[in-house]
Amino acid sequence: MALDIKIKTNTKALSKNIGKLQSRLTRAIDKGVKQAGFQLLDIIRTKTAKGVDARDVPFAQYSKSYIKQLEREGKPLKVDLFYSGRMLGSLSSKKTGRFKSTLNFSNAQMTQRALFNQVLNEPKREFFGFNDKTENIISKQFNRFIKRELEKIRLWVYEKTSHQIYYQPSQVLVAQ
Repeated sequence: MALDIKIKTNTKALSKNIGKLQSRLTRAIDKGVKQAGFQLLDIIRTKTAKGVDARDVPFAQYSKSYIKQLEREGKPLKVDLFYSGRMLGSLSSKKTGRFKSTLNFSNAQMTQRALFNQVLNEPKREFFGFNDKTENIISKQFNRFIKRELEKIRLWVYEKTSHQIYYQPSQVLVAQ
Protein backbone atom coordinates (compact mmCIF):
# COMPACT_ATOMS: atom_id res chain seq x y z
CA MET A 1 0.00 0.00 0.00
CA ALA A 2 1.47 3.36 -1.03
CA LEU A 3 0.42 6.91 -0.49
CA ASP A 4 1.37 9.63 -2.92
CA ILE A 5 1.29 13.30 -2.00
CA LYS A 6 1.43 15.98 -4.63
CA ILE A 7 1.82 19.63 -3.65
CA LYS A 8 1.29 22.41 -6.10
CA THR A 9 2.95 25.73 -5.36
CA ASN A 10 3.39 28.93 -7.19
CA THR A 11 7.18 29.05 -7.03
CA LYS A 12 7.35 32.55 -8.46
CA ALA A 13 4.97 33.99 -5.83
CA LEU A 14 6.66 32.06 -3.03
CA SER A 15 10.07 33.32 -4.10
CA LYS A 16 8.76 36.89 -4.27
CA ASN A 17 7.30 36.63 -0.74
CA ILE A 18 10.55 35.24 0.65
CA GLY A 19 12.42 38.14 -0.98
CA LYS A 20 10.02 40.63 0.60
CA LEU A 21 10.43 38.93 3.98
CA GLN A 22 14.21 39.08 3.73
CA SER A 23 14.08 42.74 2.74
CA ARG A 24 11.75 43.67 5.60
CA LEU A 25 13.82 41.72 8.12
CA THR A 26 17.03 43.42 6.92
CA ARG A 27 15.38 46.86 7.23
CA ALA A 28 14.10 45.98 10.71
CA ILE A 29 17.54 44.88 11.86
CA ASP A 30 19.12 48.05 10.44
CA LYS A 31 16.53 50.17 12.23
CA GLY A 32 17.14 48.23 15.45
CA VAL A 33 20.90 48.74 15.14
CA LYS A 34 20.38 52.49 14.67
CA GLN A 35 18.14 52.56 17.75
CA ALA A 36 20.80 50.65 19.72
CA GLY A 37 23.39 53.26 18.74
CA PHE A 38 21.16 56.11 19.89
CA GLN A 39 20.37 54.24 23.09
CA LEU A 40 24.09 53.82 23.84
CA LEU A 41 24.60 57.51 23.10
CA ASP A 42 21.86 58.39 25.59
CA ILE A 43 23.31 56.05 28.23
CA ILE A 44 26.78 57.59 27.88
CA ARG A 45 25.38 61.12 28.21
CA THR A 46 23.21 60.15 31.20
CA LYS A 47 26.04 58.39 33.05
CA THR A 48 28.40 61.27 32.37
CA ALA A 49 25.84 63.77 33.69
CA LYS A 50 25.57 61.66 36.85
CA GLY A 51 29.35 61.76 37.24
CA VAL A 52 30.07 58.07 36.65
CA ASP A 53 32.25 56.42 34.03
CA ALA A 54 31.49 53.55 31.66
CA ARG A 55 32.10 51.01 34.46
CA ASP A 56 29.70 52.83 36.84
CA VAL A 57 32.59 54.14 38.98
CA PRO A 58 32.39 57.81 40.07
CA PHE A 59 34.76 60.17 38.26
CA ALA A 60 37.87 61.35 40.08
CA GLN A 61 37.63 64.89 41.48
CA TYR A 62 38.81 67.87 39.45
CA SER A 63 42.21 69.34 40.30
CA LYS A 64 42.31 72.21 42.83
CA SER A 65 43.35 74.71 40.15
CA TYR A 66 40.47 73.68 37.88
CA ILE A 67 38.02 73.91 40.79
CA LYS A 68 39.22 77.49 41.44
CA GLN A 69 38.70 78.33 37.75
CA LEU A 70 35.16 76.90 37.85
CA GLU A 71 34.37 78.90 41.01
CA ARG A 72 35.62 82.12 39.38
CA GLU A 73 33.38 81.48 36.37
CA GLY A 74 30.38 80.52 38.50
CA LYS A 75 30.19 76.99 37.05
CA PRO A 76 29.04 73.94 39.05
CA LEU A 77 31.80 71.92 40.73
CA LYS A 78 30.20 68.52 40.10
CA VAL A 79 32.50 66.22 38.09
CA ASP A 80 30.31 65.61 35.06
CA LEU A 81 32.68 66.65 32.23
CA PHE A 82 30.27 69.45 31.35
CA TYR A 83 31.84 72.83 30.79
CA SER A 84 30.14 74.26 27.73
CA GLY A 85 28.22 71.17 26.56
CA ARG A 86 30.05 71.11 23.26
CA MET A 87 31.98 67.86 23.84
CA LEU A 88 28.99 65.67 24.68
CA GLY A 89 26.87 67.65 22.23
CA SER A 90 29.16 66.67 19.38
CA LEU A 91 28.83 62.99 20.24
CA SER A 92 26.73 61.32 17.55
CA SER A 93 25.63 57.91 16.34
CA LYS A 94 25.39 56.81 12.73
CA LYS A 95 25.03 53.63 10.73
CA THR A 96 28.45 52.74 9.32
CA GLY A 97 27.90 49.36 7.72
CA ARG A 98 25.68 46.36 7.46
CA PHE A 99 24.19 45.85 10.93
CA LYS A 100 26.76 48.23 12.45
CA SER A 101 26.38 51.57 14.21
CA THR A 102 29.27 53.78 15.35
CA LEU A 103 29.48 56.51 17.97
CA ASN A 104 31.92 59.31 17.29
CA PHE A 105 32.56 63.00 17.82
CA SER A 106 31.56 65.19 14.91
CA ASN A 107 34.01 67.95 15.78
CA ALA A 108 37.82 67.43 15.72
CA GLN A 109 38.38 69.80 18.64
CA MET A 110 35.83 67.90 20.75
CA THR A 111 37.47 64.61 19.75
CA GLN A 112 40.74 65.94 21.17
CA ARG A 113 38.96 67.06 24.35
CA ALA A 114 37.35 63.62 24.74
CA LEU A 115 40.71 61.92 24.11
CA PHE A 116 42.23 64.08 26.85
CA ASN A 117 39.50 63.10 29.35
CA GLN A 118 39.43 59.46 28.33
CA VAL A 119 43.14 58.65 27.89
CA LEU A 120 45.68 61.43 28.32
CA ASN A 121 44.61 63.16 31.52
CA GLU A 122 45.54 61.93 34.97
CA PRO A 123 43.29 60.87 36.57
CA LYS A 124 41.47 59.35 33.61
CA ARG A 125 37.73 59.79 33.34
CA GLU A 126 36.68 56.98 31.00
CA PHE A 127 33.19 58.02 29.96
CA PHE A 128 33.26 56.80 26.35
CA GLY A 129 32.46 53.09 26.47
CA PHE A 130 30.10 50.58 28.00
CA ASN A 131 30.07 47.64 30.38
CA ASP A 132 28.28 44.26 30.36
CA LYS A 133 25.22 45.70 32.12
CA THR A 134 24.79 48.36 29.44
CA GLU A 135 25.34 45.78 26.71
CA ASN A 136 22.61 43.56 28.20
CA ILE A 137 20.17 46.49 28.40
CA ILE A 138 20.75 47.40 24.76
CA SER A 139 20.61 43.76 23.66
CA LYS A 140 17.26 43.19 25.41
CA GLN A 141 15.81 46.34 23.86
CA PHE A 142 17.08 45.29 20.41
CA ASN A 143 15.53 41.82 20.78
CA ARG A 144 12.20 43.32 21.91
CA PHE A 145 12.23 45.61 18.87
CA ILE A 146 12.96 42.73 16.46
CA LYS A 147 10.22 40.64 18.07
CA ARG A 148 7.71 43.49 17.55
CA GLU A 149 8.80 43.88 13.93
CA LEU A 150 8.45 40.14 13.31
CA GLU A 151 4.99 40.23 14.88
CA LYS A 152 4.03 43.02 12.46
CA ILE A 153 4.86 40.81 9.50
CA ARG A 154 3.25 37.84 11.27
CA LEU A 155 6.44 35.83 11.44
CA TRP A 156 6.77 35.59 15.19
CA VAL A 157 5.00 32.49 16.49
CA TYR A 158 4.04 32.42 20.16
CA GLU A 159 4.83 29.64 22.61
CA LYS A 160 1.24 28.35 22.38
CA THR A 161 2.09 26.59 19.13
CA SER A 162 4.43 23.69 18.54
CA HIS A 163 7.08 25.91 16.93
CA GLN A 164 8.84 29.03 18.12
CA ILE A 165 10.92 31.38 16.06
CA TYR A 166 13.96 32.83 17.77
CA TYR A 167 16.02 35.65 16.35
CA GLN A 168 19.77 35.44 16.70
CA PRO A 169 22.10 38.06 15.21
CA SER A 170 23.31 35.81 12.40
CA GLN A 171 20.21 33.77 11.59
CA VAL A 172 16.59 32.93 12.30
CA LEU A 173 16.12 29.51 13.87
CA VAL A 174 12.94 27.47 13.99
CA ALA A 175 12.77 25.34 17.12
CA GLN A 176 10.40 22.43 17.71
